[in-house]
Amino acid sequence: MTESPATLPLPDGPAFREVSVGQEVREYIRHMIMTRRFKPGDRLRVEHLAEQMKISVTPVREALVELAGEGFLVRRPRRGYVVARLTRAGFEDRVLVLAMVAGELAKRAAVDLEDGTLANLRDLQGALVKADRAGDRDAAEEINHRFHSTVNLAARSPELAWTAERFSRYLPRYGGLDWQARPRTCTYAHEPILDALAAKDPDAARAAMFDHLIASTKTLADELERGGLWAEAD
Repeated sequence: MTESPATLPLPDGPAFREVSVGQEVREYIRHMIMTRRFKPGDRLRVEHLAEQMKISVTPVREALVELAGEGFLVRRPRRGYVVARLTRAGFEDRVLVLAMVAGELAKRAAVDLEDGTLANLRDLQGALVKADRAGDRDAAEEINHRFHSTVNLAARSPELAWTAERFSRYLPRYGGLDWQARPRTCTYAHEPILDALAAKDPDAARAAMFDHLIASTKTLADELERGGLWAEAD
């Protein structure tokens, strides 16, 4: 009986990283669009981007295909990919979906949250506040991402967690925005969420997560508008 190729030993390969090059490229280009380094109508050429990033064309091409599927780019005949015209209404609708899904995840997480997970969330919040006060935006954004991911995973619903991750891509990180003018509570005010989780109150956890994301989105959308993101789209 012939052994299935899927079960055969694989040849030696590279040391794979947790985040693929294609994913890094996709996140980078998405961020450049949301912060208007790449403007509506700009043509993005695979070869040029690959040359600038000093990588092969394959991950760049894959990233552009993904971003077109997400609505950030439009594929035009004989022009390749151009930056789409984003609207504030479309942005807010996508985040509304994110808030609804994340709220449900928080509700499910609150039902039987393990003490160790709650302690981990409190530690993350403490580190987040410290990084925010120090103005370390990279550390703050990374810790914030870990906080939300921890809540999502605690819900034990891979499908909903996947949906939340997909829609969270429409939230740019704060690079390129006015960090000093940003209210410190607009993204990192997680205390009501933590209180609801600690009380194992599912409805309160859902409401706290939903309100948190909607409030953060309003502040972020206003900041992006001041940066001119919606000016040419609405």
